[in-house]
Amino acid sequence: MMTLATIVRPRGIKGEVVAEPGAWQASRLTGFSGLTLEPGGRAVELENAWDHKGRLVLKFRGIDSMTAAESLRGLQLQAPQEERPPAPDGEFYVSDLTGCRVVEHGKEIGEVTGAVEYGGPMLLTVKLADGREAMIPFTTTICVQIDMQAKRIDVRLPEGLLDL
Repeated sequence: MMTLATIVRPRGIKGEVVAEPGAWQASRLTGFSGLTLEPGGRAVELENAWDHKGRLVLKFRGIDSMTAAESLRGLQLQAPQEERPPAPDGEFYVSDLTGCRVVEHGKEIGEVTGAVEYGGPMLLTVKLADGREAMIPFTTTICVQIDMQAKRIDVRLPEGLLDL
């Protein structure tokens, strides 16, 4: 399963909720079936979704009051991984990057454990071979080759980056 959004709070009196979108825009959510709210595995059907001020507004079938919407606070909207559309050329899902080996000059330096975004380029969280953690900018000048078949990212790191 993959997380599409995290419900933050109810919105209005008709059962709508506000959610943090993760990487998904509202227009892409309506194509998913097999949606569940986790934890708990409650199956839901998305009636409507729209973007609003950097967040999502979601309306689920059968959730028709503020009280019912309140019960969803903090839950994650999830969908089966296999329903995910392919990433556009040159783009990648963080879940696909996680587990990739990071290699510099033919030597494995670590493994991607996740990613974070702080407004600039995405930063890959990499567990280094010596046990330390490093943040590597996910840019074409640093991540020079990405082979998703081999789960390998070849990097050309600026001097001293791993010493930070």
